[in-house]
Amino acid sequence: MSLRQLARASRVNASTLSRWESGTTTPRVYELEAVLNALQAEAHERLQAWQLLQAPRAAPLAAGAEKGASPLEGTAPMGGELLRALRIRRGWTLERVALHLGVTVSTISRWERSESWPSAEHLARLCEALGATPEEHQALQSGQGVLVWLPFEIASPSEIAELLDALNQEAAPINPEITDLLYRCLQGRLWQMVSVNRAPTSLLIDAFAYHCRYLVAQARVHEAQMSIYRALRLISPAEPMRPHWFYIIHAQAKSASECGARLAPMEGVDILRRWLPQAERHAPEHAAWFWRNIAEYLSFSRWRHEAHAVQTLAQQKSDAWRDEDPNILLSDALVLANLGRGEQALRLLQENPTLADPEEHRVQQCINKSLVWVRVLCQCGMESEAQAWRLRLQQFSESRAPHTTLWWRRVLGRFSTPAAEVEQHD
Repeated sequence: MSLRQLARASRVNASTLSRWESGTTTPRVYELEAVLNALQAEAHERLQAWQLLQAPRAAPLAAGAEKGASPLEGTAPMGGELLRALRIRRGWTLERVALHLGVTVSTISRWERSESWPSAEHLARLCEALGATPEEHQALQSGQGVLVWLPFEIASPSEIAELLDALNQEAAPINPEITDLLYRCLQGRLWQMVSVNRAPTSLLIDAFAYHCRYLVAQARVHEAQMSIYRALRLISPAEPMRPHWFYIIHAQAKSASECGARLAPMEGVDILRRWLPQAERHAPEHAAWFWRNIAEYLSFSRWRHEAHAVQTLAQQKSDAWRDEDPNILLSDALVLANLGRGEQALRLLQENPTLADPEEHRVQQCINKSLVWVRVLCQCGMESEAQAWRLRLQQFSESRAPHTTLWWRRVLGRFSTPAAEVEQHD
């Protein structure tokens, strides 16, 4: 395989792979696992790879590889991951954090990989610099191990299941600022319970699936990759997919298509098509959603001639939910615009009051709506109106989700690009 082929198969950047091969840097545990899977490594090769990594979190994987690894190995959320999530949310680089604390970049990197841990003083300064909530600071005081802190006592899997459902329904009696923290810590608690057979693996997959949905809704899909990887490792091919598990697949396709150095719509199409047969059997609503996403991705690729046929099929499969889900019309408008039918797309947007209203509760939904309006208005030559939507999006992002600013600007540039240019890049 070439580096480029391996990068596409493993979802690890080619330059990162090159640095590993030259000995300049070493992989993280989940990155190495993804590459070993892409290379279809045999058991003895996996054992050697884990031993060579010489990282604390690789030790149990090396032991597991020696006797046949359990899918549960390597799927526990660790304290360092919360540090990394706080840094990404803040929008800081490793270098900026290191400069602020007066330590080396490699020290911060080791903290985020849970290979070492900051002193109490460094941890307090780090939490203050990264804007951690008091609850996040308290959870990090437990150390670099598995995240298990919770603000209240939970003793049984059924209680965790109820809390997960309440979090997913946005009905949990908690400060919304600690939602992400709760998902991570519930995953840690469940990981411990599953490892001693006190809870079913399916409940841990539920936690990863709901976390994926939350991160996508908050326009933080780039942070969902660990939950995606862990859930896919635990899902058994012999076990029927639960409907909400398809949030994991949606997040995986969105990440593959939108979070790289350039838009890669066909990678999202490939992922969704692989899972469509299961979605059709177990979750028709998600299957309709997948068809709409496939039509959108095709309309951004050189295969735009297929997008119209897929959109027609997606519309048929989505009819049952059309009245209650404005995203269906939003998807139709985007595909029409990408196929050069801007006037038709504009009428569709203007005729629906919900789509014409710039106010939106969910971050990702606001971004999606704004980007579609910008795309359609630009195609119709209405640049001043498009600029108004850009400004609304900028104000929303700065007030509600500053961590997404760079992300939406990059995507906005792509969505404002003529379709012919997108075709050349894919």
